[in-house]
Amino acid sequence: MALIECKECSKQVSDSAVSCPNCGAPVATVYVAPVAASQPVTKSVGFGFALGIIFLPWIFGWFLLGRGYSPKARVLGIGWLALTAYLFFAAKDHAPPTISTSSTPPKPVVSQQEARASRIASLSTFTAAQLAAAYDRNTVAADQQFKGKQFKVTGVVSSINTDFRGRPYVTLQGGVNQFMEPQFSFEDAKDPAIARLQKGSKVTLACTGNGDIAKTPMSEDCEFVR
Repeated sequence: MALIECKECSKQVSDSAVSCPNCGAPVATVYVAPVAASQPVTKSVGFGFALGIIFLPWIFGWFLLGRGYSPKARVLGIGWLALTAYLFFAAKDHAPPTISTSSTPPKPVVSQQEARASRIASLSTFTAAQLAAAYDRNTVAADQQFKGKQFKVTGVVSSINTDFRGRPYVTLQGGVNQFMEPQFSFEDAKDPAIARLQKGSKVTLACTGNGDIAKTPMSEDCEFVR
């Protein structure tokens, strides 16, 4: 109970009194209704939205994170998104290997010896005398024909020596004179066939032309043609 001021006589009067005891004016009682607390509005997941989440979860699933959707809807939607992502990557990792349907037959494997034999067989063959005569006639023309190019040469061994670097070489008969016989150095200095050579042996070599020294034909990287 509290005292309030009468609106007519300004005297103090109880707020529970029906009228003022001084002037008889009625006492107005104001009723204040309690204000109800506002409840958050929960958005519902429509049929079309639900289909989008089911079939395209990586697009529509993220909309559930917006305001208004219930925790249950968010858990279901994001859970479905995570499940589809897991299934997608699991299927990708276990995809069967692609089987080639090409009808092209595999290329045959060629050994080094077969490749070497094929290369040597395709080379042009000259005699030591032909090589010496070419350089004796015209060094420029002979260089164009032999220098830096591979060829086969046949002849009779005139001498077996080593150069100033210790590399073995042979000279073959057929030079313009005995001091200008064509010279051939070997690619493999440890080839045992070099040690077995004898003067007068007939050999066939595969070499690369290296020009001349004072019209004496020089060849390098030679190997025996067996």
